[in-house]
Amino acid sequence: MKRLSKKLAILVLLSFGMGSAVADNQTTALSPVLPQDTLPFHIQIQQANFQLPTGLQAFVFGVYRGQWIILAGRIDGLHAFNGPSFPPSGQNRSIYVINPASGAITSRSLTDPASGLNQQQIDTLSTTFAAFYQEGNTLYMSGGYGIDTASGTFSTKPVLTAINLPGIIQWVTQPGNRNNSVAKNIRQINNPTFQISGGKMAKLGNMTQLIFGQNFTGPYTSAANGNYSEQIRQFQITNAGGQLGFTLYPSIPSVPNPNFRRRDLNVMPVMLDVNNILQYGFVAFAGVFTETSGAWTVPVFLTQNSDPIMPDPNADATFKQAMSQYQCATTNLYSRRTSSTYNIFLGGITYGFFQNGVFQTDAELPFTNQITTIKMDKNNNFTQYIMDGEYPAIPSRGIDPGNNLLFGAAAFFIPANILQYPNSIINFDSIRQPTVIGYVVGGIMSTVPNTVTDDETTASPYVFQVTLVPS
Repeated sequence: MKRLSKKLAILVLLSFGMGSAVADNQTTALSPVLPQDTLPFHIQIQQANFQLPTGLQAFVFGVYRGQWIILAGRIDGLHAFNGPSFPPSGQNRSIYVINPASGAITSRSLTDPASGLNQQQIDTLSTTFAAFYQEGNTLYMSGGYGIDTASGTFSTKPVLTAINLPGIIQWVTQPGNRNNSVAKNIRQINNPTFQISGGKMAKLGNMTQLIFGQNFTGPYTSAANGNYSEQIRQFQITNAGGQLGFTLYPSIPSVPNPNFRRRDLNVMPVMLDVNNILQYGFVAFAGVFTETSGAWTVPVFLTQNSDPIMPDPNADATFKQAMSQYQCATTNLYSRRTSSTYNIFLGGITYGFFQNGVFQTDAELPFTNQITTIKMDKNNNFTQYIMDGEYPAIPSRGIDPGNNLLFGAAAFFIPANILQYPNSIINFDSIRQPTVIGYVVGGIMSTVPNTVTDDETTASPYVFQVTLVPS
């Protein structure tokens, strides 16, 4: 049970009661995992020619003029079970500015007095698994779990932050400029609406949505649970004239739904056919935890101006996700030629996996380097595929020497300068030859599929280049 509870608790904070010997997933059945042969592309992943100066996982990021801005998250791996679970020393308190074209990386600590920040602000900007999205030159960051230094207590922060990316880049890369600071380039609001960790924040139409997740208060213990939102919180942000504000709208559904008791999930933009009209939407894939402490398998459709929709899990025709149930690096493609969205999951933590070409499952939810694609056709039907490409073999040099490291969990995909739809889905039809579509950055890396000791995972400093090869 020790190994099972460790893996189930890995990604954000929070474990579950220890009542049953084996966690029960939403469904016992899984949809078939098909070979990639019928897909119009395949994926290649190789190590980039640069890497991070330290491991980073569960962070937030923005992109401005080809440069990546990374902050928050953690610099350690799987939290400990024999000591402090989320020690403040593992919180990332630096901002990194990365030029992927040259590999140049500059960083500066939030604790630098020139940041102009007080300790409470530093705490809110160094949380784990905050929700975030970018609009124009502004990165919005909400919630996340971390320390309150003044009291020594842990909580999910009830804070929405607007970050001016050009000014932050200047502060990091031009330390001699005494007229600039982090404080001058952020605006913050405190409100319980934003007190979420392990969820997803995105804009759909003119409404910002804070999708699922939970509020966890206090130090992590193996018997603790947070308060799951079981809803989508909706609001409109105003950010003008140096003032940050918001207008709150009713959450959907109006009554929390236990089917949406989900966190640490992948919420991905898709093109939805609604009454024969193509619309932007999202699909919430998998996540944890069910009431019986397992992983979710049936996705949830998210559209404008309507409640989330989850198909009947008892219906034979309902799609049940087999692999990469936890948050991992993901990307999306859309093709008008095939009228399909392709959702690509790059490793991470999984219930199902292939060994010697045979599909297997593991209730301990192992790490994996395997990649899957879930195709959604014009009728909003799903099929899932195992891809031939996976992360390159990089042997561990420390713990478990010789074992190939496993990647993807708590990592993020950062797209290259490539043609995308307004909802950030890559335009597949514009790709006619092998093309670098983006990079997998950081995450948790493990020396074994199922961890036994605390030192078998660390935060990954690796950056991987992802190439799409059209068939």
